[in-house]
Amino acid sequence: MNFVTVDYATESDLEVSRFRWEENREKYLPQLMAKGLNRFTVLKIWNKEGVFRLGFWYEYKDPDAFAACKEIWGEIESQSQKRAPSKIFANRGVVLEDNKLPNENI
Repeated sequence: MNFVTVDYATESDLEVSRFRWEENREKYLPQLMAKGLNRFTVLKIWNKEGVFRLGFWYEYKDPDAFAACKEIWGEIESQSQKRAPSKIFANRGVVLEDNKLPNENI
C-alpha cells in the first residue's frame, strides 16, 4: 500500500494536473497493471482551507510490484512537475486491518 498527498500552489494547478492525468492514464494504467498495480484511487482533500491537495491511494500485488512500478511513476511525476510544481508527501505501509462492512441500506 502506498498513500501520497500532493499539494498544489493554486486550484488551477490542481485542475491542470487532473486534466493532464486524464489525457494520459490510458497510456500508463495498462503498463502499471501489467507490473502488479491492483488499485489506484484519486481523492480531492477538502477539509483543509486554503490548501489545494490531492490524495493518491495505490495497492500493489506485492513489494516487488511496487518496485517494478516506480520507474513509470517517476516518469509521470517528472512530467507533472514541469507543468504544475507541487509538494509530494509519500507514505508506504502494509495493511494491518481491512474491513468490508455490510451495507444495511441496500
